[in-house]
Amino acid sequence: MATIGGKEMTECPKCGGTDIAMILYGLPSDELLNSKKVKEGKIILGGCCVSGKDPKLECNDCGWRY
Repeated sequence: MATIGGKEMTECPKCGGTDIAMILYGLPSDELLNSKKVKEGKIILGGCCVSGKDPKLECNDCGWRY
């Protein structure tokens, strides 16, 4: 389960899927790259370019980012 703005997101607003991942931005450490959560798809690496309007969550069922 992921949270956004302190609110738990248990379901994708687009497809209703329940496999939700948190998107992290910035240069990941080796520890993060090798972490269980990244390997399981619970954390998605969003890249190093941050605009301020970037999505915070991704649905692993349909791929929609929000």
